[in-house]
Amino acid sequence: MTSITLLPGWAMATATMEPLRGALQERLPQTRVDCHGLPAMQMSSIEPDLAQLADELAPGVLVGWSLGGTLALQLMRRFPERFCAVVTLASNASFVCRKTWPDAMPAETFKTFYNDFRDEPEQILKRFASLVTQGSEQARQLRKTLKFDDAGHEQRLHALALLGVLDSRAMLARGTVPLLHCLAGRDALVPAAVAKPLAELDPGATVVVHPQASHALPLEQPLWVAEQIAGFVQARHA
Repeated sequence: MTSITLLPGWAMATATMEPLRGALQERLPQTRVDCHGLPAMQMSSIEPDLAQLADELAPGVLVGWSLGGTLALQLMRRFPERFCAVVTLASNASFVCRKTWPDAMPAETFKTFYNDFRDEPEQILKRFASLVTQGSEQARQLRKTLKFDDAGHEQRLHALALLGVLDSRAMLARGTVPLLHCLAGRDALVPAAVAKPLAELDPGATVVVHPQASHALPLEQPLWVAEQIAGFVQARHA
């Protein structure tokens, strides 16, 4: 039996993945689907932190939203014997723009967000909730369903730093990992234009875009996301 573990995005509680978990459980009744929160992690201890996280997760398929997708790729790279495939949701190979990866958040924008969060965390969390749901036709309702984790501001700042530093492009270019990337056409944080570069980076990966969804993809379109994941998992076991 295949196990699927769902990892939330930055500052998000595991409850944000419940709509998707329920949709997947209905679509794949014989599959164990779990939600797991993101632990305290930072660049200075990234290797032992990832090893500890890997030990806590059931072997199988990893599904990660935003930062959760970035960490899922890092886990797959280090522990391929434990995780057989990765699905990323509204996630980028590099969250921050680089010279050869322009379809991402501008570095100055990220730096400003990071510094603002350090100085005014509560205010910036509210702004972040607006960014997550921006572009959705049901943005106000979605914001009410967003649930933040209970991490401290320092822990969130470390996690934010990870998001700005981690770069999965080299791993993806090797093309050795079964991958599904689900993107959102109205995402204010991860541009949908990255679909083409992701497909070019790893021609073996599957890249799909929901044209009307925001960054809150797993909350906004859980049935669509579950259908993509189910098809991906079933094709691997056909």
